Amino acid sequence: MIYVLNFKTFLTKEKEYLKIINQLKKIKTKNDLWLALNPYFYFSLRRKIKTRKFKIGLQNLGFIFEKPQTGEIIYHFELIDRADFVLLGHSERYRLGENLEILKKKIDSLQNEKINLLIFFSENSYKVPFEFSEIKNQLNQNLNFLLSSVKKENYSKIYLVYEPWWAISTEGGQIPSKEFLNKFLNWYFENYKFPILYGGSFNSKLKKEYEDLKFNGYVLGKVSIDLKELKLLLL
Repeated sequence: MIYVLNFKTFLTKEKEYLKIINQLKKIKTKNDLWLALNPYFYFSLRRKIKTRKFKIGLQNLGFIFEKPQTGEIIYHFELIDRADFVLLGHSERYRLGENLEILKKKIDSLQNEKINLLIFFSENSYKVPFEFSEIKNQLNQNLNFLLSSVKKENYSKIYLVYEPWWAISTEGGQIPSKEFLNKFLNWYFENYKFPILYGGSFNSKLKKEYEDLKFNGYVLGKVSIDLKELKLLLL
């Protein structure tokens, strides 16, 4: 099981990152831990995190463009090209002005590089659906658009993350039922072969509720800095 710890901007000092990472090293777990660092801290921490216990990646990258870009962090920067993975299309990026077209540019320009792409997708709506059938067509349309230019030789780099916007705690946290997610997974496995993770306010309580769901992993938000919760999830 993959657990992606998305630290967002919860940690604002290098010593805060190192403190929690050193604590994570002590947890004996069979799960795979992927640490998504803020790019600013990635530059200072990449050489200091010497353990192979984790995959170390980024929360975001700009798309590769032939013209210079002010303020963007791109794959070809020193150390960035050593990242194991990058999160692309997290819902919070849409709040900052990103959209499906920008996300597709990122996927298209990064797919040939030596980095795994964790691509977030949803129906792109804050409206809570009553049934999975209400959003299936929109999900299918969005995902097919994002993946339309991915080459077969790059399939092994693609990981997908279903993150319904309406399930995020800051948006009210209407948690999907197990029945809803089972229907989602049935649809997903009938149509796609990429590893699939779930994002959206996941915690130890939901771990028990979602125990039999066939996700390949989960993306964690604020739980990423809560060691007590992490132990409940990882052990």
